[in-house]
Amino acid sequence: YDTTGAAISQANVSVTNPATGFSRSATASATGDYQISALPVGDYTVTAEKSGFQKQAKRVHFDIGASGNVDFNLAVGQIAQEVTVQDVGEVAEPTRTMVSSVIDEQKIENLPVNGRQFIDFALLAPGVTIGDTTSGSTDVIIEPVTKLSFAGQNIHYNFVAIDGADNMSTASGIQKTTPSQEGVEEFRVINSSYSTEFGRAVGGIVNIITKSGTNSLHGSVYEYFRNDAMDARSPLAAKGFNKLRQNQFGGTLGGPIKKDKTFFFANYEGQRHVESPFYNSTVLTNIGAINNVKKNVWGLPAENLFVTRSINYDNGLVKLNHNLSDRESLFVRYFINDQRATNLSPLNDGFDLPSGFKNNFFRDQSVVGNLVSTASPSLVNELRLQYAHRFFDFPTTSTQPHMEVSNVFTLGVNRGNPDFYEEGRFELVDSVTKTLGKHTFSFGGDFNRLSTTESFPLFYPFEADFSSINTFLGTGKGDDFVGAPHPFVIFFERFDKASGFNEPAFDASVYRGTSVSSAVRNQAKGTLDHTYEGLYVEDKWRATNNLTLNYGLRWEGETWPSAALNNPLKNFDPRAGFSYVIGGTRNFVIRGGAGLFHGQIPSPLLMCQIPSCGGQSKYPGRENIQDDLNSNTALSAYGSDPFHMATALSLLVQPGLTTATYPSATLGGGPPLDAVIVRFAKNHKPPYGAQASLGVELQPFKDTVLDITGLHVRGVHLGSFYNVNQPDPDTFYTTGAEAPAHTVHDSRGDAGLKNYYCAPTDFTSVPPNPTDCLPGTLFGVIPSIRTFPFGVDFEADSKWDSQWDGLLVNFNKRMSHHVGFGLSYTWSKGIDNGPNPSFVLIPQDSCCFNRERAVSADYAANRFVGNATFAGPTHMNPFANDWQFSTIVTLESPHYFTKFAGADVNGDIFGNNDRVGIEPRNTFKGDSYQAVDLRVARTFNVTEKMHLQAMAEAFNVMNTLNVRFFNTAYGAADFCNLAADPVAQGCGTGPFFREDSPNASYG
Repeated sequence: YDTTGAAISQANVSVTNPATGFSRSATASATGDYQISALPVGDYTVTAEKSGFQKQAKRVHFDIGASGNVDFNLAVGQIAQEVTVQDVGEVAEPTRTMVSSVIDEQKIENLPVNGRQFIDFALLAPGVTIGDTTSGSTDVIIEPVTKLSFAGQNIHYNFVAIDGADNMSTASGIQKTTPSQEGVEEFRVINSSYSTEFGRAVGGIVNIITKSGTNSLHGSVYEYFRNDAMDARSPLAAKGFNKLRQNQFGGTLGGPIKKDKTFFFANYEGQRHVESPFYNSTVLTNIGAINNVKKNVWGLPAENLFVTRSINYDNGLVKLNHNLSDRESLFVRYFINDQRATNLSPLNDGFDLPSGFKNNFFRDQSVVGNLVSTASPSLVNELRLQYAHRFFDFPTTSTQPHMEVSNVFTLGVNRGNPDFYEEGRFELVDSVTKTLGKHTFSFGGDFNRLSTTESFPLFYPFEADFSSINTFLGTGKGDDFVGAPHPFVIFFERFDKASGFNEPAFDASVYRGTSVSSAVRNQAKGTLDHTYEGLYVEDKWRATNNLTLNYGLRWEGETWPSAALNNPLKNFDPRAGFSYVIGGTRNFVIRGGAGLFHGQIPSPLLMCQIPSCGGQSKYPGRENIQDDLNSNTALSAYGSDPFHMATALSLLVQPGLTTATYPSATLGGGPPLDAVIVRFAKNHKPPYGAQASLGVELQPFKDTVLDITGLHVRGVHLGSFYNVNQPDPDTFYTTGAEAPAHTVHDSRGDAGLKNYYCAPTDFTSVPPNPTDCLPGTLFGVIPSIRTFPFGVDFEADSKWDSQWDGLLVNFNKRMSHHVGFGLSYTWSKGIDNGPNPSFVLIPQDSCCFNRERAVSADYAANRFVGNATFAGPTHMNPFANDWQFSTIVTLESPHYFTKFAGADVNGDIFGNNDRVGIEPRNTFKGDSYQAVDLRVARTFNVTEKMHLQAMAEAFNVMNTLNVRFFNTAYGAADFCNLAADPVAQGCGTGPFFREDSPNASYG
């Protein structure tokens, strides 16, 4: 425009990055509009000129994914010989419709981050928190990354990209390892994007850009050191054993190969880390008694709490950028991360004893190439290719049988993790952007082909689950007391029916080994190939100078082998967003939008179907509904009264045991149930989110942006498991005099029916004899089955949903005048019915999912994160110069957890999901979280171009006790006055209802 506000047509606008010489230009339309697309992240000089007007230039920074405006008002006159470049500060994004936050290089370089996991900076954005899981749940792959939850959604429903390339692990469902903090330029955290270019995310998106070389040769070397002398002692460390040694070191080097043409950047980082593991309070209090049972009753090696854990890695990144011409630019990036870790906990840290630890040796590699071609100022094509390979070896440190006190602790071989995992990925992405007047059309697609191989021995040779520490030690009382350890269920895993595997007499000495045999490992191996596809089209229309509309359609597809799933191909996602500029001195903008966002089917446990999870038979009546991935594994379960369970366990751990009695012979109290199945519903639907937002943005002061947004996210067709072989609680004894005997309560004292079922010891009486059905406070009810001989039939389906509503406030000031800060606040409410792709956290009542509806474990009602960096003077005096102080303050409301009974109190064979009485999910309120992290740094100028920086960091400087996970195994089947001798099975005459637990470590 000219100084009167009239449009200047045919003006030439050029954008130049002085650091690389990269330049691109466009010509203004008759209305004065211009657009330059696909600019790399960086600092630019934007210049506008036309004959008869004075040339004008502005210096701006374009963030990743930014959609900014740079306007000019050219004065009439001759072009000046010298042009003053104006620094415009923070660039407004009046045409942006997405809800997002940028974590720029200043924050990445200057803020304190524990363990140098830069992805933790995503937690600076509103609407993002660390994903919670209930104690005892299993991550299929233990990823050494922060597990993020966006808008209260499960951690498996996000999408993380590096340089635009997919960085998700199929087996774990979360992001893989990323380059080091020194190798990252910046990243954008997207809570909700109404662009159809992005896909496969119900929750949020993190888009990371790595650093590139410039015309200036630059580099760095660094070392970060921590040890236990600097840290407070953990209350969960073994007595007298609190060890930490951590060194992180590396360097960077970047510069030109040919000025303004070709550049390189390289980064190496290594870590050497040794620490003492943590254990929960039940383990620390009872370790002597636990070891006494292991050694003297079962003849197994004692637990050594004084083993050390090591986590060492070496990773490297090399990136080449090349300007082929003024119309084409190319980069190629290679990344490798090689990690060697020992004695990791497969479950939540503190839940496993050392005999359950696993080692972790893995290598991630990826090569990404990206070509941007500008056919004309109005037509741009971007082509991206990736090949990635992951090798993940996760061997056991012992072959002791899996013993578990439900929801409290485990020992021995963990049942939930593969021993080996390998994934190969090929990715192709192409997008075209065409500008026609006030319309910017985009269309394109992506294709991913993956091949995944897993070895998944599960709990070979068997697993025994106990209701409490007392039943584990054999010190139970009342009906539980039999004078010996007695589990409530024993699961067996055998390969007897598999071809090519022969196991003659089974020798219990296998429990004293250090790794699963190669015969078992190879027998429990399988491969699944699958693809992801996506197509999109959208239009960004500058309807007026104030109103921008963004609308489009995306299609998502997944293809699996026909034996696994019916391929879902009708996943269409319409999306629309708008931004309206009110303007004024504060650049006031209103923006909003709505759309559908399909994600990927949670496949962590689908990956183990062929190796071992699928079983060798199908559930009657569901043959055409469940997948056809029969595994080589024969799974069975045995449950009976405490006496017979104690006898069975004592037989299993004695030397000289043969296959004739393991487990095919009748052990007393009923036969083993030969079929325990994990299946996928073949019509499992892909999850999707319905999102909507409305917000305002303004610039209250120079270099600041305030964003206030209301966001609604509804998750639909979310995946999890449920037990098909579980009856309706109304099926048994719901009328007449028998009904009161089966009544249990919630913590308020309200009564209701428990969905449980039982049978007499001979499994022949139909219907079961009511006198053998012992609910209430009694553990070890004699289990029955709905369909003989099936024990449990876990079926994965898409029957779950969630809803999250939040207010997101984000106030940021970019670094200027020695100060930069960011403040984010989230107020939210999240409700769901328990979506979690794990067969540990299945519904207690499979017949009525509405009874599972409760506050989400992944939401926090209030969350505040503040960060600030203060830079001292540079030219005052030698003592005051070049100091820097930075901090992150985090305050978060409590998360909620489920009160588990701690045993199979409904008699359905499986005891990890049973709640106390009829208590709803997630009624145990955890603790709030408060942390203050600090960094103090001083820079010394060695020469004009060489600098030395010394820094000190402190995390949780107030030494606040922050408890993330709790032992919520209540220790009883119903809420009762357990300080006295409870009356009968219905907790007596009451009202005795309170949350006091007989479990001393409850909470």
